[in-house]
Amino acid sequence: MQTSLDKRFGFLVSDVGRLCGKRFDDLAKSSLDLTRAQCRALAYLSHYGEVNQARLADLLEVAPISAGRLLDRMEEGGWIERFQNEDDRRVRQVRMTAKAHKALDKARRVGDKIALEALAGFSAEESEQLIALLARIRSNLGPIVDRSNE
Repeated sequence: MQTSLDKRFGFLVSDVGRLCGKRFDDLAKSSLDLTRAQCRALAYLSHYGEVNQARLADLLEVAPISAGRLLDRMEEGGWIERFQNEDDRRVRQVRMTAKAHKALDKARRVGDKIALEALAGFSAEESEQLIALLARIRSNLGPIVDRSNE
């Protein structure tokens, strides 16, 4: 068993995520009016469309009450709209506003800059291969995690 953290898969993935997140925070301060958590929420809403608050909390890996507070601030800022689910009045749905779509484009540009920095020295083929390998890992783990959360 490998014990060096430099070669442990989970630690490497976690560290890369942590470093990318910190770099995002640094770059976003000057160009975005949103926090990293808010940008992540918008990215998920952009990808999945309208979702309920519980699903968004799960995607963000935060407690529903924490997601609720985050969404309160985002709603006050005009980034999202919340509305009742017509099939289940207890469920609140969330959708992005036009303002959020424009801001998400800026956030994506910040993310693109970080990707260029992170992949400096990689050939285009190496970058594509790394992305493809990470996507495979996600598709390997996604169904396992989803089953265990049912």
